[in-house]
Formats: sequence, structure tokens, C-alpha cells
Amino acid sequence: MLLTRFAKAVGATRFVEIEAAHIDGCLYLGEVSLDFVEYLAREGGRVAVPTTLNVGSVDLIHPELFRGDSDFASKSARLMRLHEELGCVPTFTCAPYQTIFRPRFGSQIAWGES
Repeated sequence: MLLTRFAKAVGATRFVEIEAAHIDGCLYLGEVSLDFVEYLAREGGRVAVPTTLNVGSVDLIHPELFRGDSDFASKSARLMRLHEELGCVPTFTCAPYQTIFRPRFGSQIAWGES
């Protein structure tokens, strides 16, 4: 419903099927970052195509190196894990084309990244 409303608002007349997606939404920017993904997870949301993730706000491999607010770190890690619960692949990179998920020429993809 969200996408159909957005499409109507911008005057889109159709959708195109995609083969892959890359989400640029793993950076914790406050409660709204968690609210949306928690809603999707709670409602049983799952990605429908291979979906990689952009970088997150914390290093999950070396969390002890984080020098910041512990609440921020906890919520950041939760956001990253929630995306995994949706079925996203935890690549945590801004260069998804350098992973095994490189699109082939002519692919329709939905990638938002830096």
C-alpha cells in the first residue's frame, strides 16, 4: 500500500519487477529508524528479492571498539539485526556491486546507496 500511494503521488503509471535491492537504511538516525523496521518485522515483512544492506552505525564484529553512547550502539545494532530478520543479506557495504550480488547488464535493480 505504501508503494502504491507513493506511485500515485508521483504520477507513476506502472511498476517494474526488480531482481535485487540494496537498502540504504541501516544507519540509526533516531527512533524513527527503528519504528519503521520494527513495524515491518512485527507484521511479518520479508524481502522478495535478494536484498543487501548498506553500512550500519556500529561495527558488529568489534563492538568493543565503539566509543559512543551505549543506547545509541544498542539501537543501532538492533536496527541492523531487524533488517536481517526481514531477510536482508548483512553485507553492510556501500559497494554492493563488489559482492557476489553484482547485477548483470540490463538488470532492473532498486539500489539506494552512497
